[in-house]
Amino acid sequence: LLFTLGCRKEIPFNSEVTTPKLVVNSLFASDSSWAVHVSKSLSVIDQGNLDDIENATVVISTAAGDLVETLAYNGNGNYIGTQIPQEGQNYRVDVAAPNYTAVYGEDVVPDVVNVQSVDTMTTVNGEEEILVAQITFKDPEGINNYYRFSVEMGYWNYWFDGAGILDSNYYEEMVWMQLNDPSFEGTDNNTWSDIGIMSDLLFDGQTKTVDLPISMWLNGGLPFHNYRIEFIDVYFSNVSETTHFFNRSFQLYQQTQGNPFAQPVQVYSNITNGFGVFGGSDTEVYRIN
Repeated sequence: LLFTLGCRKEIPFNSEVTTPKLVVNSLFASDSSWAVHVSKSLSVIDQGNLDDIENATVVISTAAGDLVETLAYNGNGNYIGTQIPQEGQNYRVDVAAPNYTAVYGEDVVPDVVNVQSVDTMTTVNGEEEILVAQITFKDPEGINNYYRFSVEMGYWNYWFDGAGILDSNYYEEMVWMQLNDPSFEGTDNNTWSDIGIMSDLLFDGQTKTVDLPISMWLNGGLPFHNYRIEFIDVYFSNVSETTHFFNRSFQLYQQTQGNPFAQPVQVYSNITNGFGVFGGSDTEVYRIN
């Protein structure tokens, strides 16, 4: 007879069970009305997703204490308003909910940066032709500035069906860009991404031109010669330091996911008594038809 003996050792849990706190997330911009998401954090022994908070009071005010508006609940933890943040203004969010410690955060909408030109051009990489979106702007001198870039494209995809008849679909989507400028942060040279972030450390006060080569493969399909482009929107954001720190830390967090040997990354938070981010940006959209 073969017997298998087993034992189980009880290991006491001595860590403090943290009381759940409010989690407030709002990346607000000068091109859209107020929107804030409110949920609760998990303790070390909890499992599952963050639960939305449906009965919070969310108030937006200026840093000087003037009421802007109280946001209305819109479902799924989202609270929305009708006012639009203004460039150069400092704002504060206060969030309270029953059985939770009240939290708050403060940040600014940066001023508009002078964009001198936005255009597209084509270049050749080996035997392939690549479309490049190009933006030129004047960086304000003597202050720390942080920028975010992305590109959206509307296009028709054409193909012949089984009967030899030309067919098409229309798409609008954010496209991948090749980040080959040395000022881009958190990426290796020539990395492809749908978002690029940088500071003005290398070009403070200068006129800066950024080239954004666009992926030739759209919708997981065929290269550009099977497409007709309707428009290209270049999103150019002058973001606050808070927003930049959040973008950078979240980028690092995503890069370490699935790597058991990576050092844990703490995503940046500026919410006092809770978690999350309240960060501003001035976002301008430039359409190229």
